[in-house]
Amino acid sequence: MPLLAILLLAAAPGQDVVQLTQKSQLKELCEALRAQPSESNLDPAQLAAARKAAKARRDEAAEHWYRVEVPSKGFAFGLYRAQDQQIELDGDRPLRAIDDMLVLDLEGIDDVSFNARAEQVATWNQQKKAKALKLVVVFKPAGDRCAGSAAAESWRIAGRARSWELTGAQGIVAAANEDGEPVGGNGPRQVRVEKVTLDSDDTPQDNEGRSRLSSTQRALDRCATGAHRAGKLLVSFSVQNGRVREPQVIMDSLRDESISACVAKAISGTEMYGTGHGTAAISVQ
Repeated sequence: MPLLAILLLAAAPGQDVVQLTQKSQLKELCEALRAQPSESNLDPAQLAAARKAAKARRDEAAEHWYRVEVPSKGFAFGLYRAQDQQIELDGDRPLRAIDDMLVLDLEGIDDVSFNARAEQVATWNQQKKAKALKLVVVFKPAGDRCAGSAAAESWRIAGRARSWELTGAQGIVAAANEDGEPVGGNGPRQVRVEKVTLDSDDTPQDNEGRSRLSSTQRALDRCATGAHRAGKLLVSFSVQNGRVREPQVIMDSLRDESISACVAKAISGTEMYGTGHGTAAISVQ
């Protein structure tokens, strides 16, 4: 029985991911992805059957998801975006795994980033130097695109990922989805009202007017639970009959329409003293 079939049979019920950990697995996978029949001494009927069997082998290998652990030396971090509190993967460097025998060329690696505070990045870099941080990728091969040989003990596989995880001694520390967008790993986001001003203000407000929206804090924090990055919002509104009306987000560094719509809805109708046009500077941290 082919090694790939044995691996799949050994997987837990309902498990659709093959754990890719050994050189023998790489050899079997690469051979399966580029399987071609030997056409010598075959009559037309035998050749058609052989081609069909080779295609079935390629299709079976390509339809599964594979999980591979990339060691600390097999990946690199790129730019740290302090404003967004995100660290990028270095997409210019291919991933190397399984004792440096596997090179992965994955679609969208240039767009992968993880939520991270500055102190977390410093810790992760220390862990990388100590070889204690890994990148775990679940990917699917891109058809028969496989290069390399068993003789050279080197294989190169192209594909696309459905998940990216940074793991340390304590488990997963950060993750990104199939689009490379960060998910979890940095604790829940929080919203801070930085400043609220109104046309009717004739003297400076205590706490820069932040207390005017204090009753909306829980609703605002709920809006931030889905935020992929940190950023700032500037909201314009009017106060009519003591309540906030027609809030509109006029500046959004989060670049997330769902979050800005949620924030506008959260402050709409809030009781507020004063009159006229107003603005609220709000940050997501």
